[in-house]
Amino acid sequence: MKFGKQLEEYELPEWKGYYLPYKLLKRKLEDLSARTDTPRSQGSHSGRVGGSALEGEEAYTEADWLRTVEEEAMRIGDFVDRGIHGLEQQLKDLEKMIEGLQSGRHIEESIDENAPTDEEASFLELRVLQAVGRVSEGVQRLRLFAELNHAALYKILKKHDKQLVSKEGLSEAFPRLVKATRLNETGRFDALDRDLKKLSSASSKTEDIDASPEVARLIAGLGRTGVVGLTVQPASHRSELVLSFFLGSSVALFLAIGVLLCLPEKSPKTFSEAYFLTPIPVFRVVFSFLLILWCMGAVAKICDQSDVNHMFILNVDPRCRVTPEFFFARAATLTTLWILIFGMYVVDYKWKILPTVWAREGYNKRASFHFVLYPVLLLLLTIVGSLAPSTICRQRYKLAVLRSVKRTALAPLFAVDFADNMVGDVMTSIAKPLEDVPAAVCYLLSHHPQEEELVERFVTSGDTCSDTTHRWVVPLLAGMPFFFRAGQCVRRYRDTKECRHLWNLGKYLCSLLVVIVSRMDNTAMLVSVSTVATVYAFLWDVGLDWGLGARELMPGNSAEARNVDGESPKLSQKNGLRQRHFPRKVYWLCSLVDLVARSTWVFTLMPTSLVTGNIVIRVILVSVMSSVEIVRRSMWAVLRIEYEQLSNASGFRALLWVPSKLNTAPERRPSKAIAGPICPSKRPGRRGCCLPSRYNPTIPDALV
Repeated sequence: MKFGKQLEEYELPEWKGYYLPYKLLKRKLEDLSARTDTPRSQGSHSGRVGGSALEGEEAYTEADWLRTVEEEAMRIGDFVDRGIHGLEQQLKDLEKMIEGLQSGRHIEESIDENAPTDEEASFLELRVLQAVGRVSEGVQRLRLFAELNHAALYKILKKHDKQLVSKEGLSEAFPRLVKATRLNETGRFDALDRDLKKLSSASSKTEDIDASPEVARLIAGLGRTGVVGLTVQPASHRSELVLSFFLGSSVALFLAIGVLLCLPEKSPKTFSEAYFLTPIPVFRVVFSFLLILWCMGAVAKICDQSDVNHMFILNVDPRCRVTPEFFFARAATLTTLWILIFGMYVVDYKWKILPTVWAREGYNKRASFHFVLYPVLLLLLTIVGSLAPSTICRQRYKLAVLRSVKRTALAPLFAVDFADNMVGDVMTSIAKPLEDVPAAVCYLLSHHPQEEELVERFVTSGDTCSDTTHRWVVPLLAGMPFFFRAGQCVRRYRDTKECRHLWNLGKYLCSLLVVIVSRMDNTAMLVSVSTVATVYAFLWDVGLDWGLGARELMPGNSAEARNVDGESPKLSQKNGLRQRHFPRKVYWLCSLVDLVARSTWVFTLMPTSLVTGNIVIRVILVSVMSSVEIVRRSMWAVLRIEYEQLSNASGFRALLWVPSKLNTAPERRPSKAIAGPICPSKRPGRRGCCLPSRYNPTIPDALV
């Protein structure tokens, strides 16, 4: 295999563009060799690859080529030096952290009052061990980077000597450049490996074991950090291809179902839109659940790609190996079943594929008992698919989510951590799907085939439930999430004595008032209360949950910084401003989407009969509004977790110090280091230990 192909095979994708431009240098070398009359002592042009010096100008000479190789080599040497400096900084931070763990200062008081002290200490120790593993991966990746560029430098200078019949490359330039860039000094990486091995053995889970960081992670049940030395992770690459194929196929199948719905039905005299739509609440409940799975995977994926450590912020067990791909795979499987079963129902009802059963007892001759089997089968398969055992998502992790829901429902009785806070907020966004639950139960427990009275109820109210259910059960289910969240605000105020929790309480009381007023026949009051609640919630989202102000949103701000590769600007650490993980335009777009989605959210708490009398439009409206709110909440969750990581805005965790991130260059680090304990929470006596936002083995400033 030619060396150029070999270099491409082993290049790390996130560092593409930082390697020696072997192919470009080789091409220019061939051009120089072809011009036999090239003056070999002239030329004063020099520059980086891609500049004017490598654009095929006649003045470009061998001296320019050698000068370019030297500049590229020095750039690579500086890249490796900055990477090693960043790794050394993280090792120092981890050493301090382990000393704190061993001295017991981190468990003076548990961050989560409901978690046992020994469990909290175990989680902190596992996170430290996990960070050691990630730094170990960074060392291996940087070593591979240095070795590849060392070999590339040798190969290109050897080719220079061969094509130009010279000895200047290997005999003079190569030793000088290797010495200047220190690419051959593998002892620096060996020293880092020794320090990492020492830190790994300091853990109580691996003490007195002479093992590498990877073995220590496996012993502690944390799994591997990843495979080093491959250009593309094959499993990840395949999963992305499968996901892309599935999404395209799903869109095509949904369009096909839309076409089937528009086609003329068989025997129009017996076809009834109302009867056909009666099982829709069951299909919609399952669809909302599947959308939540898709959104959970999307939130985790975006956080991973944007250096937002959601697993640590949400206090997830470090041994949990649930990845975005798990959510995508489970959602893709269940979505396939949803499309298949709903499509079968559409075809069967419109064109009478299967014979009717007990049709005389139903609405008309097309009515049949067997139509209820489609939603029942879908519901059972969804439950089985969700609860099915998995080697990745173990039952204890599912039970942990249920325990969080329990604490949220009994909020005043339990202290609130950030994960419970997020669960409470997510529950407020599923108000409409919760309203579909009694509608689905009423359909499943009603007479089958559907009778005329039940069909008329669906035409009137959008489901087959009784007036009592609409008067009491539906408003109760719609209001419960806001009541639970209000209880969390009360508990947070009691624990912290901070007035902002009372203002947050007012926001959820306004939402509860919307639920109450929407059941009254007073449109003016409904519009007024809904407007206040929407504006209130929107301002809270942008200003407090996301921490966006004029400095983060206004263009031309000093916080704006552009990556060297020309990517969109991000908010930097300059002038004391917080470093944000997304470009400014993303925050603007999310704010606009949040406002629009918040405005449509009003309709999810209103009876559909107030909006339109057409049953088809009502079904579509409810489905769209429920989906929009779930997607909006997912977008909100990403920015909420990001802001919590940056500033500990709500004081859910106590910080002693936060080590610098690896991919921050030494010259760009804040000049004022964090030297002592910092506890932004006003709650007295709370102490804890926080890992860095994420021990990310990537290094280039351009990829921050």
